[in-house]
Amino acid sequence: MRVLEIGGATPRDRGLDRGRQVAGVVRVHWPVYLDLFAIAGWSEMEVREHALASLDALGDWWPDGRDEVLGVADGAELPAWIAAALAGRTEVLVARGGPDASASSGRECTILATTEPAAAAQVWDWHRELAGAWHAQHVRGAPLAFAGVTEHGICAKVGMNEAGVGVLLAILSHVEDRPGGVPIHAVLHRILAEATTVDAALAIARSAAVTSSSVLTLVGPCADGARTATAMELSPVGAAVVAPEVDARGQGWLPRSNHFLAERLAVGSRTFRGDPDSPDRLALLRARIAARDARVAGAGDLVPMLRTAPGEERGDICCVARPEQPLGRAWQTLATVAIDAAGLTIVEGSPLDAPSASLHVPLR
Repeated sequence: MRVLEIGGATPRDRGLDRGRQVAGVVRVHWPVYLDLFAIAGWSEMEVREHALASLDALGDWWPDGRDEVLGVADGAELPAWIAAALAGRTEVLVARGGPDASASSGRECTILATTEPAAAAQVWDWHRELAGAWHAQHVRGAPLAFAGVTEHGICAKVGMNEAGVGVLLAILSHVEDRPGGVPIHAVLHRILAEATTVDAALAIARSAAVTSSSVLTLVGPCADGARTATAMELSPVGAAVVAPEVDARGQGWLPRSNHFLAERLAVGSRTFRGDPDSPDRLALLRARIAARDARVAGAGDLVPMLRTAPGEERGDICCVARPEQPLGRAWQTLATVAIDAAGLTIVEGSPLDAPSASLHVPLR
């Protein structure tokens, strides 16, 4: 697992530092992103237009975020629109249902969290062909230092900051999804760079004019210092906090797959990437919650609950790509991320794999 150390006194400086470090990997994998955009129905010219519109939306909402993306472009010696397309790749890919929208299913990330103790874990699922295009990172120089996982050229994805606020992400899909809005990855970036409490993170998420749908699972301190976890669904038509599900022992749970749970937003929900097993994965998580005979002590108890072997149970949480699957259909669990009061842990691969490279960042 590659771990990058990113730093700089200004957003542009941090972007330049990142761009210089990731330039080679971005150049190798950029054609794959272009192919995925084409599968989603967009020409290269359309991708450029959507990317620059998204960059403008980011600049209106968070100028520092725009400056950092432009720094990435300059550091990597790439056109600004390519850095912007990476930052806003979700907005382009989901706009028409994403790659493989009408073909056999493409699964996505699954998350499990508890409110007390505040702990969360997720599997990050992405395309097999981009397995070499991600890294772990430590970022310093922003208002808050943070660590996490992201793709080469994208400033942030999931992770935890030095204030103890952590964020995980699962994609959703809504009929109003379209390109051109504030990138969801920029929302995660700003939360990690600025949010000192879960409430502050929720406020940042609510303020963003997003045009793609997601659920954010947030773990961290409240204003009174107590730690909690919560989940917020975002869509182009609004945002909603989803109440935890309480088990027989009184423990609150936040299980998530890839469909809306908030009734108001679910009205416009559509099945993501032709994925029929999002309800199955959620049902499997709920069954495992009900079957537990003890309360969860930390995120380490959640990770085994995300383990599935292909075809063994209803709902495959761990993605295992098959050799015959083409680009756009070959989904693989690339990393497992866990967050609790002890800090952030990133493991390369899925809970199904043998123990592999890992990174633990303690909460200061």
